[in-house]
Amino acid sequence: MPLGNLTSQFFGNVYLNELDQFVKNELKVKYYMRYVDDFVILNDNMEELESYKERINKFLTDKLLIELHPQKCKITQIGRNFAFLGFRVFNHHKLLRKSNIGKMRRKFERLKRAYSVGTITYDAIYGYFQGWLAYASLADTYGLRKKLGKEIEKSFPNEVSNTEINRLIKYTNSSSMYFIPQYRSNLSNLSQLNTFSCFN
Repeated sequence: MPLGNLTSQFFGNVYLNELDQFVKNELKVKYYMRYVDDFVILNDNMEELESYKERINKFLTDKLLIELHPQKCKITQIGRNFAFLGFRVFNHHKLLRKSNIGKMRRKFERLKRAYSVGTITYDAIYGYFQGWLAYASLADTYGLRKKLGKEIEKSFPNEVSNTEINRLIKYTNSSSMYFIPQYRSNLSNLSQLNTFSCFN
């Protein structure tokens, strides 16, 4: 199934639930995070992480008939940054990986071409970028998001999405003002930890 497909994500989570149980119940790992096929383990002992890596790889090979990617799984100190879910995670901040920005740029060009020949609506384009901007906002991307917003306005100067119209109607019919906070994780207290991360 194509990466990013919701069905493939669902089955990926179900299939790797056995990995979750192994890591938590057999290895007794305290700090473990997984999203589909990306996962991170935090620990202050490098030798334990090496042991986890070996045992996890054996479990995946023997029980699930899959294996860790040798180039994409590594053990490192958090202060030196690590990759997770398309971000480069540093001690005090997160950045988007350049490859992810490049993918978005190529997608933008394809959407513009599709729009110009009438095979896609502005609502669909707006929905895609709302999702991408929400994802990008989890990293230090204010300048990038501002620049992209201007590019979208320039590429579609006379368009307004139904979502924007409905939001405006809801706002004008309500006495309340709404806002969505931007959450950013602070890793400053984890600078001495090490991580074993596997990412797609």
